[in-house]
Amino acid sequence: MTSSTLAYAARLFLAATLALTVARLLGLTNVYWAAMPVWVVIQPHREDMALRAVLRVVGTLVGAAIGIAALRWLPVPGIALTVALTAAVGVGIAYRIGTHWAYGFTLMAITVGVVVMPALGMGAEAIPLALDRVACTLLGVISVTAVNWLFTPARRAPMPPRPNPHFIQQLWLRMAAVAALTGAATLIDAHFTHPAATAAALSVIVFSSVLGSMPNPRPAVRFLVPGVALGVLAAVAYRGLTHLSGGDQTEFLILAFAFIAGGALLRAHPRTTLLGIDINMCFLLAGEVGAPGHSLQVTAAGAAAMFTGSVVIATLMFYLSRLHPPAATA
Repeated sequence: MTSSTLAYAARLFLAATLALTVARLLGLTNVYWAAMPVWVVIQPHREDMALRAVLRVVGTLVGAAIGIAALRWLPVPGIALTVALTAAVGVGIAYRIGTHWAYGFTLMAITVGVVVMPALGMGAEAIPLALDRVACTLLGVISVTAVNWLFTPARRAPMPPRPNPHFIQQLWLRMAAVAALTGAATLIDAHFTHPAATAAALSVIVFSSVLGSMPNPRPAVRFLVPGVALGVLAAVAYRGLTHLSGGDQTEFLILAFAFIAGGALLRAHPRTTLLGIDINMCFLLAGEVGAPGHSLQVTAAGAAAMFTGSVVIATLMFYLSRLHPPAATA
């Protein structure tokens, strides 16, 4: 591993641990959300990183607002329909754009589920949950940008055009699949009201939104299932260690730093970048890093549900992406 890769990993580690620590000190509930932007906002060029940072915040705000409105004024079927339509529209527009500018729509699709699923499945209060999500997103974005800005070169050429042609039939296929999957996941989450059901529902909306938005999701699909598997295994191991240690939440957060260091190395290495993103995201989410969390049994059940969701979504998106029609739009 080269010195530049190690330095890159060190900056990612610093940004992630800084975001987690500040979120913890501020008393935010879902501390682990603060580290999530670090792994995906970082980009090879300064302008792209800044654009991603802004779009992540804007997409989060819009998705959170839609989720709050649905929870406040609609019955469960209406909430499920809202989630399905928001996710489908977000994915459809993001797929149509196909560049860094699509990122905000992907985050809109994801965030509406992040706000709605815990509220329906575990009785979380929507407004505090949404505010917590926004605050953590801001912390993560500020942290990764501040730590990496001076070390990230400016772009010397214009942003490249969309890498693959836009197929109108592919767009409608993806939108229909995402709408059906996220709508069904919302209804199941509301019916079972169990953390494992919420974890499964979140995995459905996150993975289908991310993969569905990509012009060509097949390279990412190759790494998704093994990445999720390793991430949730790390989360279960982390929770097992926290139950054995019997320490306080600050000690648990310090323990998580060891796992994050390994994830930073994977994210920084060119050959394991995609794998590292999936591992880090799933470790943070399934392990509820920095939060009191659930019992080890519930964590394991949620991890299994998340892994199952990744298998289903990866398989579906892989085969959908192969259904290229003969003509493309301009």
